[in-house]
Formats: sequence, structure tokens, C-alpha cells
Amino acid sequence: MALLLFLGGAAVLAVPYRHSLSTVRAYEAAPETRGIPAVVRELENSTGRSSSYWVKVAGPPSVAGRIDLDDSGPVLSRLRKGDRIGVVVWHGRRTDITFHGRVQETEEAPTTNPGLALGAGLTMLIGGVLALYAADRLRRRMHEPARCGDADEFPLTCKMIAGAGAVTVLSGLATATEHESGPIAFVVTWIAFALIVLAVWRLERWRDRRSDRWR
Repeated sequence: MALLLFLGGAAVLAVPYRHSLSTVRAYEAAPETRGIPAVVRELENSTGRSSSYWVKVAGPPSVAGRIDLDDSGPVLSRLRKGDRIGVVVWHGRRTDITFHGRVQETEEAPTTNPGLALGAGLTMLIGGVLALYAADRLRRRMHEPARCGDADEFPLTCKMIAGAGAVTVLSGLATATEHESGPIAFVVTWIAFALIVLAVWRLERWRDRRSDRWR
């Protein structure tokens, strides 16, 4: 199991992640354009639990239809029905919408892919580490029951590895949502999430110790 996770993670980082980075570089190197003219027919810009961001446009077949977005952004927040916008098409993808000089990337932009691929690859590698740790702990329980009988079912090491995996998943999703394709952005996001998780964990431990004193 651990070997499969290691191989899968390495394969994701070697192929899909590297390919997504080269695609983003080509996309970012493309010359700027005002986009193909289109008219806004419907739009949705709602926040909350069921947040939804999209715009439906009329125009040439290459741009007509619903275009999904990640947030209200600099363009969707200013649109009204009947507005004329530009839709940028890159390699068959409607990657951006433009309006009065402002540009907003859509969910079809390739900048969402590197964060997802990097997060998936690293999570699989961390899963391999967790599987190795679990297998070693199981072996110890079988051969040294006296030493492991009263041990914590989920020791600190196991929690730390699992926590690192959870933080990696969150970082991948966050960087993809923000269209941050660079590895540095992923690392910064990972550290930020890790510090938050660590702070919450320390706070919970402090509360548990404080409650134990009053028992």
C-alpha cells in the first residue's frame, strides 16, 4: 500500500504537475487580447453556503453559454444584464473575461491545475509515510504486546503525519481557487495553514490541561 502511494505520488509530480506548469507558462506568455465580444444574458453572484459565480453570455459559438468563475472578482461584481464583455479564448478554453479594462480568470484557466496536481502528489507521498508508520506500529503491537498494549491508539507522530496530509490538501485547494500556480505560493499557503492548525491544537491541549486541573 505504501509503495503504491509513493509511486502514485511520484508519478503525479513527474507528469501531470510538470505538464500543468508548462501549460501555465505558455498561457501566461500568450499576448494580451481584449477578447471576443459577447453580451451578458444572465449572471449569478451569490455568497454564503451555496455560493455560485457564473455569467451566461451570447455571442459566437466559441464563447456563448455559461462561464463559471471562482468568485465575484473584479469583473463579475461589476456586471449587469446587457453589458458587453470580452471573452478570451486560449486553445479552445474560455480562460478570461474582460470588462472596461479589468480582467478576471475563469475556472477554465489552466492556472487552477498546478496547485491541484502538486497537492495531490504530495498528499499521496504523505499517505505513503503514514502507511509505513501504521505498518511498523502494527508489527510492534504483534511482536511486543506488553510495550504497546497501553499505548495511545493515535500517537503524536501519527497525528502529525495525518495533519500534514490534511494541510497539504487544503493548500492545494486554496492555491487552485486563487489561481496561484507557482510552488512558492503553495509553500507559503502550506506554512500558513500549518501554523493555524498548530495554534488550534495547542489551544485545545491547553484547554484539556486546564480542565484536568479542576477535576
